[in-house]
Parts: sequence; C-alpha cells; structure tokens
Amino acid sequence: MPSASADQHTHILVLNQQPPSLRPIDGGAVGSSTGDILLFEAPLTGEHGESGTLTGFLITADIPDAETGDLDADRIGQLSYDLGNGNTLVAIGETIYRSENVEMTASLPQLRVVAGGTGSFIGARGQVTTTRNPDGTYRHEFTLIDG
Repeated sequence: MPSASADQHTHILVLNQQPPSLRPIDGGAVGSSTGDILLFEAPLTGEHGESGTLTGFLITADIPDAETGDLDADRIGQLSYDLGNGNTLVAIGETIYRSENVEMTASLPQLRVVAGGTGSFIGARGQVTTTRNPDGTYRHEFTLIDG
C-alpha cells in the first residue's frame, strides 16, 4: 500500500467533538431505508486551543439485510470542520454503521478522505480517523500530508 514519499511529511491534528445534535430526514421509503439523510452539528475543540463547529450530512446508501446476513448500513457523507477565521477542513467518504445505529459504533474507528480546506488548510490532503467514544463524544485525528 502506498505511503507518504520521502519528500512528503505528515502532520497530525486532533479535534475532539461533543455529542452531536442530530436531525434525521426520512428520505427513502418510510422507516429506515436507502436514501435517508442525517444532518448533524457539534462543537469542536483541539489539543492546541482550536475551537469551532462540525457540520455535516450522511446519506444511507445501503441498509442491513437480515436475509443475506448483512448487518451493516453504509453511509456516504461530507463533514465540514470550521475552526473560525476562514479555516476549514472538509472530509468526505463512506462509513459503516452497525445495524440500525443512528451514530457510529463506539470504539470502531472510521476513515474518510480529507478533500481540501480553506484558510490555513488551503490545499489540505490526507485522511481523518473518526472514533466515537463510549460517552458519546468523538475524536477526529487528521493525518495531513505536507508537500
């Protein structure tokens, strides 16, 4: 699997998120179905004094199927990490949710691609690992590639 080359360096940014405010929208058939949308927002703080707001959406692309033994729901989404003063990171990608859970399974990290950023994050690329903590908060660890 490819990794950062010798002329590239990585830098880590960790943001901690409070439990999100959730707004589900029943976008497909009535009840849990493909096409459902989940909008969310939550306050963020960083390990180096950063603060801001996470906003995002998830669209259900695949739901669990008991007949086939598929216990997972696949969701595709976009997350915007606004740290103020025009400094924003954007992450996109697919995440896997166990069964009918509205939120991610605790202690099961999920990866998304960092699609870019603004302000001090202009041209950002890398990945973010998101982990839901048992208390309902989240940890977002960005691995950003410089150069």
